[in-house]
Amino acid sequence: MLTFEQKQQIFARFDELEEKSVSMGRLNYHFEGSKREKTLVIKHLHPNGNAWLYAPFLERDDLDKEGYLNIRDLSESEIEQLLKEAIGYLSTDGDPYQEGFYEWYQDGNGDALKLSYENKMWIIYTGENVEAVFPTREAALGYLADEGFQD
Repeated sequence: MLTFEQKQQIFARFDELEEKSVSMGRLNYHFEGSKREKTLVIKHLHPNGNAWLYAPFLERDDLDKEGYLNIRDLSESEIEQLLKEAIGYLSTDGDPYQEGFYEWYQDGNGDALKLSYENKMWIIYTGENVEAVFPTREAALGYLADEGFQD
């Protein structure tokens, strides 16, 4: 197991992490540039070398209920890789669609509607007029299907 100091040196290599002292001599490391609600990447680096790394992107059974992985017995390279992945994960808002994304849908009569992603909402346009607005893509696609439109 890596020591407290060894883990502290690993975390210090990541300029985007900010070290903050917490109780009982423990340290937390925050990523203030996070595009998600979470900024805490390393939780409770303890003087005994134990620590938790935020990794909800991993599909593992040993994550705690908040998505943290115990890194007590991980190697330096494993910790570095997980830190890179965690910062990468927190650097995105998790939205798979970019602002301005759009698709065209047609019905059997040749009429066309545009489905556009704007301000985290799905908007259906008839020409330049708004036909409908939906909070999810699935709801918008359901509406289009009900109205006989396909991509």
